[in-house]
Amino acid sequence: MTEKAQLWTADEMYRFARDNKLGFNLWGAWLQKLHFKVVAESLLDDEYAVSSFIGRHTDYDDDEGEENEHAQAEPKFFNTQGYYAYIITNENRLVYARWRPFFHKVSSIPLNDIKNIEPITHIIWGHVRVESLGDNFSVFWTKSVVRRIAKRIQEGVSDIKNNQMYGGYQTSAPMSPQQQQPMPEKTAEPKVVYDTSTMYEKLSSAKLSMEEGLITPEEYDEYKERLLGRK
Repeated sequence: MTEKAQLWTADEMYRFARDNKLGFNLWGAWLQKLHFKVVAESLLDDEYAVSSFIGRHTDYDDDEGEENEHAQAEPKFFNTQGYYAYIITNENRLVYARWRPFFHKVSSIPLNDIKNIEPITHIIWGHVRVESLGDNFSVFWTKSVVRRIAKRIQEGVSDIKNNQMYGGYQTSAPMSPQQQQPMPEKTAEPKVVYDTSTMYEKLSSAKLSMEEGLITPEEYDEYKERLLGRK
């Protein structure tokens, strides 16, 4: 299980993303903290972030670049809408925002509305598609960061499926009336598709993730069993 936290302020959200290697803003911490400030100001009463990450954002329909000479689509890392701040909250929301001098943009998606999480990685860069009942978008960063981000979102959705409040994080703080409401009906776990072409490559990628501490040995064994059709 990856680290969960109680993040209330922009500084805390930024530091969590940096400490957990979940992206950073090339233009500086001061600008990224402004993005997280927009996120923090949009939180509901008694709502806080259990995880945060940083990436370059683009709408789903515009997340593929021009095809190269090998007819393979290249991610448009530097051609996106810019850096955004993202959080997963104890109210089971994925919130993302961008600060602008005269216009701030903030959006949110209920985690149980997310239908697909697809990390697509190349030699260096990558992006993770997030498809939901409403917004569809992609988050760009290096392939290792993309895999960590995809795992964070996947865990948030899985926590709902398993009826775990706060994304699996236990707290002594009293529950708000909203948090005491019955959990929504279980939804199908989003399908995570890795950008590999053979079973060997998929297993190698999963094993590497285990060795890097991104998944547990138990999660690797379960993935292998499913890949081999034994479960």
